[in-house]
Amino acid sequence: MAVPLFYLSPLPVMIAGIAFSPLAAFVAVMVSGAGLGLGFGGTFLLTYMVSLGGPAFALSYAAMLARPDSAGRDGLVWFPVGGLVLLSAAVSTLAVIIALFAVAGDYESYRRAVIAAFEALLSGQVLPGAQPTDPAAVGAIVARLLPGMAAVMSMVSQLVCLYLAARAALISGRLRRPWPTLSAFRLPPVTSLVLAVAIALSMAGAMVGLSASAAAATLVCAYALAGFAVVHSVTIGHSARFLILGALWLTTAVLGWPILAMAVLGFVDAMFDFRSRMGTGQSPPAANDR
Repeated sequence: MAVPLFYLSPLPVMIAGIAFSPLAAFVAVMVSGAGLGLGFGGTFLLTYMVSLGGPAFALSYAAMLARPDSAGRDGLVWFPVGGLVLLSAAVSTLAVIIALFAVAGDYESYRRAVIAAFEALLSGQVLPGAQPTDPAAVGAIVARLLPGMAAVMSMVSQLVCLYLAARAALISGRLRRPWPTLSAFRLPPVTSLVLAVAIALSMAGAMVGLSASAAAATLVCAYALAGFAVVHSVTIGHSARFLILGALWLTTAVLGWPILAMAVLGFVDAMFDFRSRMGTGQSPPAANDR
């Protein structure tokens, strides 16, 4: 239960920010951080603020931002869903970068630390008759993949908590913004350029490459979410919609690789706008839904 509770820890802060006010979310972050700092020390306080409390406050605050516009519902245009996805990617990447430099100041020190931790984890756990593996070699691969994996897990957990917090506010009647059409959300056009730069930088060595790999992974995840939105949108009114969506989400949860296919679909839709070309019968998305 410890792992699920850890990833759901931003939920109370987000509920406070969405259902009540930014001040309530700020107080929740400060109280939680102070408790961790007093109970476990400054390291836990900094970790919470960077990886959980700060992102939770930022996302809940952004979700309730609006500006006057006659084209929006009730005369307001709210912070777009695509912007929230990108903000989650940004804060997740930033948290991982800070964690990287907290672990080590250079790539070799970081790699040695991860390999040592991996070897310690595997020590004494080799099954009888199992083919021996080189923990150092596997640990080196893990060291390369770890920043991206950590950033994506943080991003997904934040977005799930944001969705649950908004749902809780909606059910309780305290959600002030209209519920957006999630299947209509789109990423800003600049996302593709940022992704290209991140992928190019991830090829570099040292800490720059690791930091860029975290950014690239979160942006690929953002495009994957856009791909899922495309499937949800184009299957509206389809008789087999429930079966299609159920099979898609199930295979993604079990196999994992469909996420890459969804990322490609999301990227292609951003270029060619499949949702409009396929004529789903939906009206163009409202300003609040983009």
